[in-house]
Amino acid sequence: MKKNVILKKAGALLLALSMSVAAFSTVAPKGKIIAKAIVGGESSDKAVEIPANYEFTEWAEYKGGNQYYKFTIPEDGDLTLHATIYKSSGGITVSVLNSDFQGFNWIGDYSRDSVVDGTDTRSLSAGTYYVIVSKYLGYDQEAENKYKFKLSFKGYGVSENTVDSYENPKGYEINTTVTDSLTSTDNEDWYKFNVSKESKYVLNLTAYSNTAVTYSRIYEALIFNNDLTEKKLDISGADRTGEVYLNSGVYYLKIVGSNVKYSFSIKGASIEKTKVTKVKSPKKKKAEVTFKAVDGVNGYQIEYSTDKNFKKNVKSKTFKIEKTQDAGNNKRKITISKLKRHKRYYFRIRTYVENNNSRFYSDWSKAKMAKIK
Repeated sequence: MKKNVILKKAGALLLALSMSVAAFSTVAPKGKIIAKAIVGGESSDKAVEIPANYEFTEWAEYKGGNQYYKFTIPEDGDLTLHATIYKSSGGITVSVLNSDFQGFNWIGDYSRDSVVDGTDTRSLSAGTYYVIVSKYLGYDQEAENKYKFKLSFKGYGVSENTVDSYENPKGYEINTTVTDSLTSTDNEDWYKFNVSKESKYVLNLTAYSNTAVTYSRIYEALIFNNDLTEKKLDISGADRTGEVYLNSGVYYLKIVGSNVKYSFSIKGASIEKTKVTKVKSPKKKKAEVTFKAVDGVNGYQIEYSTDKNFKKNVKSKTFKIEKTQDAGNNKRKITISKLKRHKRYYFRIRTYVENNNSRFYSDWSKAKMAKIK
């Protein structure tokens, strides 16, 4: 009596999920293949080949051992496995494994006399995969165990062609944007880039998480020096921005995460400039330079010359903020000595930031002129 009730329920479920077809397969909208059930091959080399968008509309019988189906995805993306399992004894599982037979998607149950209906989504890299139907944890199987499944694939538009690492990184060019992905089969990306100008740089990282996928996130993004002995930047999470000061040289970006498409850029950023607001000569051989104060910098550098183009007779003075005087209205001033009398001098200024025992400078301000007493 109980078995008849179960079969009626299974029949009702089958009616709701099935479509009427006359042959093994037909082409459905958007390239999906809707097919009558066919039992998978008994080994991986005898696997039944199916497309990445595929659906059984009838029950396939499970009679023990493993049953293999094989499919290929052309790019990184999200694969959804939807499986329905009918069993009257023990249990069976429907799993997705890669070519090394690591498992990612898994649907199964060991309870008796029931219909199990489950969905699991994972991000996978481009490559060949298997759907494998097998017994659940050693339970005995009977001919009445049946299954059907559906695969749905949505690509990211990017593809991981190689397994990258510190020894085998992908190239990156400063001031460009890259879109890539981290998947269940590839959770670590490495990029190598060259900095030609010492300056401040900003790493922008955006993750396009899939809410259907468990653990869809970026865990960390790290910038290292050439031999990985120094960590220049460490940010965690998605949609993050990090500032870093880099000297010229070679660096590595390492991004770690799972089941996520992302974009990033590393772009040069300007250190805030200042400007000379006034120059006067209050005493013989001296000039008083007044300039705009800037927050977040460690100090200033003034260049001065009798040449307005600063090509010759150029001298400079570098000083900390505490060496300057308050000039009011968010301005500071400093005195330059030992100038030549009755000469016209040109003065320009820039800010600097100290980071990791190095100084990083802003661009120069426009010059102002004063005649020295």
